[in-house]
Amino acid sequence: MTDQKEIDFSRYFELKKQLEEASRLYYEENVSPMSDQDFDFGVKELEKLEKTYPELAGKASLTKNVGSDLTNDFAKVAHAVPMLSIANVYSAEEMAEFVKAAEEGIASLDEKRDIRHSGLRPVVDVIPYGETRDERDTSQSSKKWICERKIDGVSLSIVYENGRLKQAATRGDGAQGDDVTLNALTIADIPETLDAKKLKIDPSEIPQGTFEVRGEVYMEREAFERLNEQFILEGKKIFQNPRNTVSGSLKLKNVAECKTRPMRFFAYHIPQSNNKTHEENLQQLKKLGFHTNEYWTANNTDEIMKISEQIGASRDSLPFEIDGMVVKLNDLAMQRELGSTSKSPRWAIAYKFKAERAYTPLLSVEFQVGRTGAVTPVANLAPVRLAGTTVKRATLHNFDEVARLDLHFGDTVGVEKGGEIIPKITDVKKELRPAGALPVTAPANCPECGEPLTHIDGEVILRCENMHCAAQVQCLFEHFVSREAMNIENLGPALIASLIATGKIKRIPDLYRLTLEDLESQERMAKKSAQNVFDAIQKSKEKSLENLLHGLGIRFVGRTSARNLAKHFRTLEAIRTATVEDLQNVNDVGERIGKSVYKFFHTPLYTNEIDELVALGLPTEFKGVVKTLFQGQTAVITGTLPNMDRDEARKLIEENGGKVAGSVSKKTSWVLAGEAAGSKLTKANELGIPVHDEAWLLEQINNTERPAASGEPEQTSLF
Repeated sequence: MTDQKEIDFSRYFELKKQLEEASRLYYEENVSPMSDQDFDFGVKELEKLEKTYPELAGKASLTKNVGSDLTNDFAKVAHAVPMLSIANVYSAEEMAEFVKAAEEGIASLDEKRDIRHSGLRPVVDVIPYGETRDERDTSQSSKKWICERKIDGVSLSIVYENGRLKQAATRGDGAQGDDVTLNALTIADIPETLDAKKLKIDPSEIPQGTFEVRGEVYMEREAFERLNEQFILEGKKIFQNPRNTVSGSLKLKNVAECKTRPMRFFAYHIPQSNNKTHEENLQQLKKLGFHTNEYWTANNTDEIMKISEQIGASRDSLPFEIDGMVVKLNDLAMQRELGSTSKSPRWAIAYKFKAERAYTPLLSVEFQVGRTGAVTPVANLAPVRLAGTTVKRATLHNFDEVARLDLHFGDTVGVEKGGEIIPKITDVKKELRPAGALPVTAPANCPECGEPLTHIDGEVILRCENMHCAAQVQCLFEHFVSREAMNIENLGPALIASLIATGKIKRIPDLYRLTLEDLESQERMAKKSAQNVFDAIQKSKEKSLENLLHGLGIRFVGRTSARNLAKHFRTLEAIRTATVEDLQNVNDVGERIGKSVYKFFHTPLYTNEIDELVALGLPTEFKGVVKTLFQGQTAVITGTLPNMDRDEARKLIEENGGKVAGSVSKKTSWVLAGEAAGSKLTKANELGIPVHDEAWLLEQINNTERPAASGEPEQTSLF
């Protein structure tokens, strides 16, 4: 390679690693290690390098894919229409380029159609396919663009079936998301049923069949601040901003706890609509009882920017945080014709507001330990007014950022508050640095428990690996007793906090040494309630090995991987003595989880605890039945099944040894199809993949479970 190419390649891989880790932290751990603008500019730099050197542009590149928030703890839901990410612009010039590209794209498509028809039409008068000019409703708004406030929340897809909420899912990786239906139902703004009588509308206006609504889950300023105040009182780490709070709350396994999180929802999109304009969509959503975002209309870039500047100037008076404006083509036919890239629609853009900045001295730096062990530096500042509030603290994200800033104690630092409740430090005025100022350095040991901190290759954060660290122990206990783990009923966060505060529990084995008197001595704990908790703790010893594995809090091990490990090895001892290679070869485990499990079971702190749990009678064997009917097969579910929902079908397939994927490919073994099966069924037929229905699935399972007749071999595999 030439010298310049070597430099460019080095820069590309360095930047790629940094951005991929930032994306992982953002989606998986609800941590924002860098600003949206820095991330977007980084992706644009990747795009530029990929255009120069096409060999760098792989299919998994951040320039082509939506970030993923998928976890192993929730069932997967395939989106009927991909949930894409809206691209960002930061200036009037970039907005003008977007508008010009969209209008030229429409004009080009319009011209191609007119070759087949007659006469050029204005761009705003594009007629949807299947309609004639006379059928067009000219009473609709002629404005080309709809401008809505951009709330930095979490996208959610809600599917109704004949007016009743059937399923709610996160964006996930765009193609499929996590099923968070039960948690979504705790949000008061999301109607469980679309009731014509309650809404005072004609029953014919309630959509029948499948009706999908997309929107944003968010949290208002005051609610977020109250929640953080509560966390401080409980000794928990506070959240960085409302978006991260919402993201973490939607992924809570305890629905009762999720209900305590004051989340809101507004609807902004109907992906499969019979309306002609986005404005009509918003009006329909409002009529159906959804909260919708206030919007403004515009015809050109000047009008868009004027609206954006006016809204930006008044954003501090809103009850919720916004960081920009979303601009969408109003005409839905135009949206469909422009289409999208693999990552973003071509008919929508987000204009991000410029963050306000102030300068003030850095007084000190605290090192906060999060509930997952991540150590985050937080700056204490001389008070300064910014965006209508007095700022005394600012996030430094991680220690790579500290090094980039070359931060010293006493420095005068730039502070921005761009969509973040907790502001961030952006730059340092080094010319004002005091003589002899000492640099800010990362601690070698955890500030909470004193254990050495670790830096894992490929990550930018330091982490305390001691799950008994005071900053993490509440979270560990809550996870251990959760329904998906040991399912110890009535042992909620408040009682756990009380037991920790009174010194009754410090480590997981302490739960199984609690006496009835220990529980009765807790504040507001009645005798009957104490007995119920005590009985639930004892009953949890009857659970299966996968419940214990999941409850231990091994990093990266979720419900599915815990069950797969338990089914594969059958006993705890077999897992403890397995090699990394043995662990990695388990279905859906892989390298990252395999190494984490191996490390856990070879760390003395945890092995000693495991020995105690075994001695206390906790489960060490897999108690489920290993079924191999669909062993080694990958199925895809599409359409509406007559008697069960997709999650029930997925569980049946997985319980019988199969794997369920979200999309059809050459690796798909067979497809389970119901009514209104769409593109997946079409693709399966094109690839010659077998297609079966619900009756076939139940017949295969029933035949396997039925005892074989004398002399008849028992069926254990489908093919």
